[in-house]
Amino acid sequence: MAIGCVGGVLFTWAGWPLPWMMGPMIATTLAALARLPVAVPATLRDPMMAIIGVLLGSGFTPELVANLWTWLPTLLVLPIYVAIVAVSSMTYLRLVTRFDPRTTFFAGMPGGFGEMVLLGDRAGGDGRRIALVHTVRVLLIVLTVPFLVRAFGIDLPTALPSKAASGWVEVVGLFLAAGLGGWLGTLLRLPAPTLLGGMVVSAIGHLTGLLEGAPPVLFVAIAQLVIGCTIGARFVGFRLHDVLATMIAGIGLTLVMFAASFAVAALVHLAIGTEPLLLLLALVPGGVAEMSVIALALGVDPAFVATHHIVRIAIVVLTAPFVFRLLERRYNPPKNSDAGPKAGV
Repeated sequence: MAIGCVGGVLFTWAGWPLPWMMGPMIATTLAALARLPVAVPATLRDPMMAIIGVLLGSGFTPELVANLWTWLPTLLVLPIYVAIVAVSSMTYLRLVTRFDPRTTFFAGMPGGFGEMVLLGDRAGGDGRRIALVHTVRVLLIVLTVPFLVRAFGIDLPTALPSKAASGWVEVVGLFLAAGLGGWLGTLLRLPAPTLLGGMVVSAIGHLTGLLEGAPPVLFVAIAQLVIGCTIGARFVGFRLHDVLATMIAGIGLTLVMFAASFAVAALVHLAIGTEPLLLLLALVPGGVAEMSVIALALGVDPAFVATHHIVRIAIVVLTAPFVFRLLERRYNPPKNSDAGPKAGV
């Protein structure tokens, strides 16, 4: 966390976007690759994810709920989008790496980090390589999107816009919602349980008038810090050579995913007129919390973005095992191979 704070201060001083998420992410990644024992314990990470969930839930207003039906066309496109990204990503990985078919399948699926590692490991894939590919994917997407948005002339503020709670009673209510939501999300085994649980409880509370405002800015900044450190800490235990080789391959994988996201976003925009930036943030397969934070910073609809990422992950988690079983008869028996990416990749 101290290393992450240094990164946050440096990014703030440089005027770069989302300094308290991206600064810690880069600083902690470098520390992990330098073999420093960096880690973010779940006892700290989960409550911060719940706070981000409460922040997202505060965006649910009666006016927003009245317009939820307008999300239906883009939600219906998600299964097609997931198939396009998965096929494109797996094809790319088969061409540029020496991953076995099982590892390639779960490394190319645009699902959540933990879910894909777990499913891939159970299926006989190389869990460490699957973890590394997804870590690089999230890192590069989260790192690229803010600068890409700024390159198109859209100002990305350094702080998240939010209407903070006006009194201590409201603040206590928001923290209780975070705790209740995190507990319910874990109990129900939801994807990104503390984030989604916090968002749902917060949304219900704000819609019914039981909750008002958003968590204090200080806690939101700490939550960003924890998210950034969590991404970086995932690189602990990987050799620098393997990370660099996979990162080079990951750059191509990120470009493939961006191309698919741009194509689908363009088609949906032409078909129903949804704002392109909103579609891009909702489709590009970064993490739920990370992309939602970027949406908050841009002032676009974070509930729309978070909902689409949650549905995307749910689609992948529910369908990937069945698709894998259909394809499994074409795969060779699992082998314990340490073969990495091809030379120069």
